[in-house]
Amino acid sequence: MLTLCTARPPPPPPSSPLCFARSLKRYSSTQLKLTKRKYPNSKRRLFVNPTITISSLSCSPPRTEEAQAAERLEQLVSEFRSLPEPIDRVKRLLHYATLLNPFDDSARIPANSVSGCTAQVWLEVKIDEFEKVRFLADSDSEITKGFCSCLIWLLDGASPEEVLNVRTEDLRDLNVGLNGRAQSRSRVNPWHNVLVSMQKKTKDLILDKQAFQFQSFLCM
Repeated sequence: MLTLCTARPPPPPPSSPLCFARSLKRYSSTQLKLTKRKYPNSKRRLFVNPTITISSLSCSPPRTEEAQAAERLEQLVSEFRSLPEPIDRVKRLLHYATLLNPFDDSARIPANSVSGCTAQVWLEVKIDEFEKVRFLADSDSEITKGFCSCLIWLLDGASPEEVLNVRTEDLRDLNVGLNGRAQSRSRVNPWHNVLVSMQKKTKDLILDKQAFQFQSFLCM
C-alpha cells in the first residue's frame, strides 16, 4: 500500500500562521491501491491498474412496477380529491376523455364490447413484445370515455400481474358519483365493468399464450 500526497501545500505567508493552518487542512493524502504484477522475462516490477479504494456506496433500490402503479393511483386519487365539487370532477373526466387515443372503427365489434355499462363501451387489449399489456377503449358517452381514459392511464403498459392486482375498491377513492343517487350509481358502473373487462381479456390472452406454448412444446 502506497500513500501518495496529491500536492504540496502552498508556502504560508510570513505573517499569516492562521492561513497556513487552514490551507493545510484542504490537502489530504489519497490512498491508491496498486496491484503488483510480475512479468517472467523482466526484472522490473510494474504497477498496473491503480484503483481508488472506496469505503462504501449507497443507492436507492429500483422501484417495482407495482410501486409505480401505486404511485399513479395515488396521483389520480389526489387529483380528484382536490376537486371538492362534483361538477368539477365531472369536468375533469371530460378532460380525460379528450386524451384517449383514436379507436379504429373496425374494432367496434361484439367481441370488444363491454357489458354492464349504461353506455356503449368498446375495449381492445393486446400484449406487446415486451410482455406489457396495451389497452385501447372508446365509448359513445363522453363521461364513460373519461372513466376509460383514467383506467388506461393507470394500467396501459403494465405487466399482466399488475393489471390483475388492481381492485375496484382502489378506485372508489376517486370520489366520482358516489353520493348514493340512482344517477350516480349508474356512473359508478364503468369503473367496475371496464376494469373487470380489462382483467378478463388480460387473463384470456395469458391463457391463449400458455396454450400456444404448450402446443409448440408438444410438436417439438
